[in-house]
Amino acid sequence: MSPVASTAATATTATTVATTAASEPPSANALAVLKYVDPFIATGGHGHAFPGAVVPFGMVQLSPDNPSQGWDWTSGYHYSDNVLIGFSHTHLSGTGVGDLLDILLMPLQGDYAQQQKNEHKRPFALYEHADEQASPGFYQLNLPGLGVKAELSATERVGVHRYSYSNSEKAKLLLDLGYAQNYDKSVVTLLKVEDAYTISGYRISTGWAKYQPLYFVATFNQPFAAQLYQDGKAVKGQLLQTEKGQAVLDFGALPGQSLVGKVALSYVSIDGAKANLAAEVPHFSFDRVKAEAAQRWATQLGRFQVNDPDETAKTKFYTALYHSYLAPQLFSDVDGRYFGADGAVHQPMVDGNQQQIPRYTLFSLWDTFRALHPLLTITDPSRVDPMMHSLLGFYDESGLLPTWDLMSNETDVMIGYHAVPVLADAYLKGLTTASAGRILQAAKASTQQSRFGIDLFGKYGYVPSDLDVEAVSKTLEYAFDDYAISKIAEAAGQQADADYFAKRALSYQQLFDASTGFFRGKTSNGAWVSPFNPIYVAHRTTDYTEANAWQYTFFVPHDVPGLMALYGGEAKFTEKLDTLFSMSSKMEGEVSPDITGLIGQYAHGNEPVHHVPYLYAFTGKKWQGEARIKQIRDSMYRAEPNGLAGNDDLGQMSAWYVFSALGFYPLNPVGGEFVLGTPQFSAVTLKLDHGKLLQITAEPAAPGEYVTAVSWNGQRIVGQVLNYQQLMQGGTLHFEFGPI
Repeated sequence: MSPVASTAATATTATTVATTAASEPPSANALAVLKYVDPFIATGGHGHAFPGAVVPFGMVQLSPDNPSQGWDWTSGYHYSDNVLIGFSHTHLSGTGVGDLLDILLMPLQGDYAQQQKNEHKRPFALYEHADEQASPGFYQLNLPGLGVKAELSATERVGVHRYSYSNSEKAKLLLDLGYAQNYDKSVVTLLKVEDAYTISGYRISTGWAKYQPLYFVATFNQPFAAQLYQDGKAVKGQLLQTEKGQAVLDFGALPGQSLVGKVALSYVSIDGAKANLAAEVPHFSFDRVKAEAAQRWATQLGRFQVNDPDETAKTKFYTALYHSYLAPQLFSDVDGRYFGADGAVHQPMVDGNQQQIPRYTLFSLWDTFRALHPLLTITDPSRVDPMMHSLLGFYDESGLLPTWDLMSNETDVMIGYHAVPVLADAYLKGLTTASAGRILQAAKASTQQSRFGIDLFGKYGYVPSDLDVEAVSKTLEYAFDDYAISKIAEAAGQQADADYFAKRALSYQQLFDASTGFFRGKTSNGAWVSPFNPIYVAHRTTDYTEANAWQYTFFVPHDVPGLMALYGGEAKFTEKLDTLFSMSSKMEGEVSPDITGLIGQYAHGNEPVHHVPYLYAFTGKKWQGEARIKQIRDSMYRAEPNGLAGNDDLGQMSAWYVFSALGFYPLNPVGGEFVLGTPQFSAVTLKLDHGKLLQITAEPAAPGEYVTAVSWNGQRIVGQVLNYQQLMQGGTLHFEFGPI
């Protein structure tokens, strides 16, 4: 058994309970933090968030959809739009690729066939943002043109709708299984009218997720008459299997009455959806579901209590926390069964004590290994073990750890094998029952692939630019991942593996060109790629991934002293950092829309540079890093729809803000070291597991003052690093400010 098994076993049991029932009632202080969450933040610009109803890490994300299909509508919604085409039950938060938007409901009045002849070829309604409201677990939209008020809430596996009709026309709902946006399309759908109150079915689709089966059951508090449609054309009967199925549910006149509908999801079966519905919402009280969703969010977010007069900063902070708790998402049914990466239905995962382990999906690992997963190890340690078993389950089912897991589909988006550092970090922090040996076995499988330049990396000690694209970025990221493998090999007692991967972790040195001061491409015969232009970009066709040489040259988070030595020492390294932030933001070539949030050539809207401001902590200009952190917090995060500098990427952008507001950051996100920065608030208290408290306090800082000393429980910290185990014991972290 792992040396950390007893700790993680407790965590697993806690998670099983947490995902099946609401926690103890939150305090008044916890409920009060909900007013600081604005789900509309990041729904504009390039944030790609959605404003709808969801509970923490929930399977259901019930939210409005617009008909536009551009890149900024990957979540189904964009704040610039004012056309509603319905409310679907699955959404992606902040991704750069679109999918999901399954099981769409749209209130309608009048003839469905006629409404397919408009410019959107489907029923729609115009709205204004003044008619919208959103809060954690709740969304409301008034549609005066239809005479309908729509309200949405959710449990983990059930979306709950309430429609209030203000006129006497017949109340109808369109249930559309053929609806799709972006890359998604339905392959086959099934609709079955079970009785006058219930309809069930499934939608099997392909898109970014190549094979995605989703089953549902929908039941209502009012009886309906159903008309089924095959790709918009009426058909007879109460059962339909087709590529694009729809149903119009006619509830008759409901003046002054509310229609409540419950839609339960399952990735296993219709019976699974029915069991989920029976377990989570056995009643028709919308207000109860709404209140319980708010309670869940209050419990989740209310662990943090911020004492500070800056109301705008608190809105940014709590909304960033909110966005950090949307993924990974629950993927197993209430009985524990789940759809696996092999395309089969699996029985519940269990630990050594036969405790049921929830299955999770939506691992955007190229993004989230940096800050989101380290944040969860602090705020949600009880959820970490099931997430790690989910990653390893994916390996068991497919033979490889996931790169980007979308509903148990490997999308192979982005580079690296970043499930490895996430697993290694969890193990080294004592948060998983998985053994080091099992993690090492899965990690080594990732390094033995003959694709994505991984085999070339092993053969040459770097990825040659003439043999693969994104060669520099791949070399740097494979080196970091191999560092993580070396650490897990040490823990497993496999010293030969530890030494081998520790050596590979230094492969970044092979691509450093001292004459230019950059990591740059090298061919298989050892020649530098020429011509070389460090500000040149072309989307995923050059030596760099969604970046240029400036933005990748500092990606050696596991060996800052080694990186500094390549520059000849601290002075020249600091000079390079200064230039990154102070030079022109001009770039040449095909500038990807991902490269946003520019300060000089630093691009906060994309992930490879997120750790860079914290590199100053290891130089004589730590204060300059603090200045950049403050600048980024103020300019790249705003309490408005266009509030993020780039895609939130399932919470990574938000997690950066959370850490940077607290005053420390996981520069090397393996093993539990956090580099000190500068706190945003005068006092923050985090309730840790087992009732312990982590308090972060700061003296008032005058303009131009920076951190001069940091103490832990009254003892001054020597150096710039905090330890995870220290933090989780609880105590007080205190920052003092003064002139440079």
